[in-house]
Amino acid sequence: MFKHASNYTLCNQFKSKFVSTFLEIIRLVKASKRTVILTGAGISTESGLPDFRSDDGFWTKNKPIQFNEFLLSEEKQRLSWERNIELHSLLEKISPNIGHEFVEKIINMQKNNFLITQNIDGLHQKSGIPENKIIEIHGNAVNAACLECDARQNILDFHDAIKLNRPLPKCNNCGGVVKVATISFGQPMNERDMKNASNIVQESDLMIVMGSSLKVLPAGKLPNLAMQTGSKLIILNRDKTRYDVKADLVINDELKNICGRLMQEI
Repeated sequence: MFKHASNYTLCNQFKSKFVSTFLEIIRLVKASKRTVILTGAGISTESGLPDFRSDDGFWTKNKPIQFNEFLLSEEKQRLSWERNIELHSLLEKISPNIGHEFVEKIINMQKNNFLITQNIDGLHQKSGIPENKIIEIHGNAVNAACLECDARQNILDFHDAIKLNRPLPKCNNCGGVVKVATISFGQPMNERDMKNASNIVQESDLMIVMGSSLKVLPAGKLPNLAMQTGSKLIILNRDKTRYDVKADLVINDELKNICGRLMQEI
């Protein structure tokens, strides 16, 4: 009888702490004057998109094409576009989930809130977040850009060239080589995007990390930058991260469970 009562008390204490954590997250979000959210692959896996680095992920099934290989070989360029057709077809079929809905709710809550994402799937745009409030530090798989002048190109022109076995088009602005607008292995990060991301993090008073292991650099360093400038740090992720012990609030669970509860409270 005593043991049963003790377990019941512990259960209630755990439940109370769990509820208070959710309420504290909502309080911090509402009190924040500038919130930045960092999202990783974990937010999109719940839409049916495998993590690119997981056992059944894209880079496990397909050997990555190095950036210098792409530059030097038309064969590698065509292979890259063939893979993009496959990925593009998958991305057209999936939709934002409740995690994306929660992010959209926070980002559009006030004009100073911004999103930094490691994802290349475009699901945050589908959820309703304006382009000017998103920094895609690894690029975007639904766009194409010239490697010389950075002019955006119609990605379907390149898909058609592959499907019809035609020569790959060149940039319609400068005649340069065009590539999917993602950061390839061995390709330098976009300095402008990284500088903007760092500035936004330094100016924030609250940072929320969602669905990221924080192992991939340079994104994995952004939480440390946030804490150095006095920002509160919240981590919402299925698995533990190296920043959990330093963060102000941490919930380790599936994002659909976390965000489902948060959407009820916000």
